[in-house]
Amino acid sequence: MRPIPLWLRALFLINVVLLAPQGIGLFSPGNIPFPVSVSPLNARFIGALYLAAAVGMILSALGDDLADIRIFLFGFAVIALLVLVVTFAYWSDFAATRVPVVWLATYVVDPVAAAAALVALRPLRPARPGAHRLTMLLVLESALFGVLGIVLVVIPGMATLIWPWKITVLLARVYGAFLLAFAVGALLAAREARPAAILPAVASTAAFAALSLIASLLHLDRLTPGLASGIWFGVLALALAAFAAALVWLLWPPAPLALVPGRSK
Repeated sequence: MRPIPLWLRALFLINVVLLAPQGIGLFSPGNIPFPVSVSPLNARFIGALYLAAAVGMILSALGDDLADIRIFLFGFAVIALLVLVVTFAYWSDFAATRVPVVWLATYVVDPVAAAAALVALRPLRPARPGAHRLTMLLVLESALFGVLGIVLVVIPGMATLIWPWKITVLLARVYGAFLLAFAVGALLAAREARPAAILPAVASTAAFAALSLIASLLHLDRLTPGLASGIWFGVLALALAAFAAALVWLLWPPAPLALVPGRSK
């Protein structure tokens, strides 16, 4: 067992304090402190993304073992690096009104801190490696979010055409950063059979699905009618049902989260 260093817990919790205010956007889109002006629907979705990430970060920081924060540490590094790149790539948009000091300081420090944690702690191996009852669900999440995240980040112009509501190229890349982090976390969780280590990733995905549904339903008139919106609601509804059930399984298991027979020792 490897304890979580106090400074790493503090890093996660400080980031929750600094960035969770973006979650205000879900409830009061006009008051979101996002540096770029966005529509109410996008403000609510940004709020959903940050609140879902905050759920995972808090649960990770409260873990007992380094394995319990390992998955979100990798996801945290992905978001921090990609959002920093987007911030500098679209600096004129981010600083159009004023220099976003807290945002800039956070996303300059975070990639360095995440890299330092990964190098110093080397949390490369799962605490209990192997496949388990949630592996296939997590692999599916990783594949779906990974493909969508790559499209959003690499070819955002195409992403703006297929997204179920109007987004800019800048927002496409910010959203892609979060989805890629979810994909990385799900992939790592798929081969980690320690329930406490999987819990933050599962809870965060369930929160993302629930909060994104709320944001979308509050602005049904802003969604583009057609296949894209139908797929959006269908995927979110299925994800919410599946990950809520997985969360219940982890918290009140009818049986241990056993390794799948024949897949791992």
